[in-house]
Amino acid sequence: MDRKLLKIRKVKPEDAKNWFILVNKVWRDAYNHIFPKEVFIEKDNRVDEKVKTFTDNIKNDNKNIAYVAEYNNEIIGIMRGCINSSYEHFNSDYADLIALYVDPKFQGCGIRSSFKNIFEQWAMENGASKYVIGVLKDNIKARKVYESWGGKLSKYEKDFVKFGVGYKEVFYTYNLENILNKHR
Repeated sequence: MDRKLLKIRKVKPEDAKNWFILVNKVWRDAYNHIFPKEVFIEKDNRVDEKVKTFTDNIKNDNKNIAYVAEYNNEIIGIMRGCINSSYEHFNSDYADLIALYVDPKFQGCGIRSSFKNIFEQWAMENGASKYVIGVLKDNIKARKVYESWGGKLSKYEKDFVKFGVGYKEVFYTYNLENILNKHR
């Protein structure tokens, strides 16, 4: 990858369709051994519907953050977070790194780490002292990344339900004060 062609920037409203297309592509790659094909078909069929409410949910302010990674003007990664987690177990005590997706062809190039660093800086600037990442228990590849970042696996698990079937979601927590001290 030619790093000169890589650009990480805040999301724009016109990114909406490509945002969801990328999310669906990464979902197919990461979860094809977990979900039935109907889950992916349903996600593909809802892209236009989701585009209509994109700017309501995906934005940058002191409570929300959303970035994209572009390579040669194509979106190849997305990151979204919020200052107060919506997970009942973690709630407002934790910022939440809600979404972190990178095109499989570009995984391992440092894009996820760049997104993580942007999120952590933003979370600290907005008053967070810790954050959480939720991930499907069977998504071993992502879990290894989150563990390599020093995440502590929480004992808390919950069901992520698709088409009436529950899939276990696990959570990694991070202490931003520890991260801040490492950079001093």
